[in-house]
Amino acid sequence: MSQVNPVFTRGEFNRQLSKTRKAMAKAGLDALFFEAPSNMTWLTGYEGWSFYVHQGILVFHDADPIRWERNQDTNGERRTVWMPDCQILPH
Repeated sequence: MSQVNPVFTRGEFNRQLSKTRKAMAKAGLDALFFEAPSNMTWLTGYEGWSFYVHQGILVFHDADPIRWERNQDTNGERRTVWMPDCQILPH
């Protein structure tokens, strides 16, 4: 993890993740795939200009989320969100 300038605090990230998981539980979902840039920003704080390519965040009810994006975007993500490198996967 190499945060240089996180967009919001770790606590805020944890709150957003908790809200997501509560909504998932209410809907009976074990996993949820975010692909809309606004939803990914809401969850992680990352605001990359890569919305025109395949990318997303896979959130699990009982495991750490995984971010999937272009290799060239991973450095920016690693510097601005509260997710360890092993959860940020390039394609």
